[in-house]
Amino acid sequence: MKSPHLNILKLMDQIINRIAANIHKFTFPDQAFTRCRKLNAIDLIKLILNIGAGSLNTELFKAFPDINFRMSASAFGQAVSSRGNRRL
Repeated sequence: MKSPHLNILKLMDQIINRIAANIHKFTFPDQAFTRCRKLNAIDLIKLILNIGAGSLNTELFKAFPDINFRMSASAFGQAVSSRGNRRL
């Protein structure tokens, strides 16, 4: 029997992948997620869901241990705010 935790993680991955495949429905303007960036939609969603109580710099360091893929807290904040999230 599979662990219920594995089933939940698999379901979360499926949901995140479905959202990322349809990211244009959740963002505006049309430029959001069109360029090649360090932080794609899937990584952004997973990072936000996994952020703990540490500082943003600490959380980014844990999420991206390879310095080639890491961004500064300032760059992360600008990227998130420039995504143009739609308000419901």
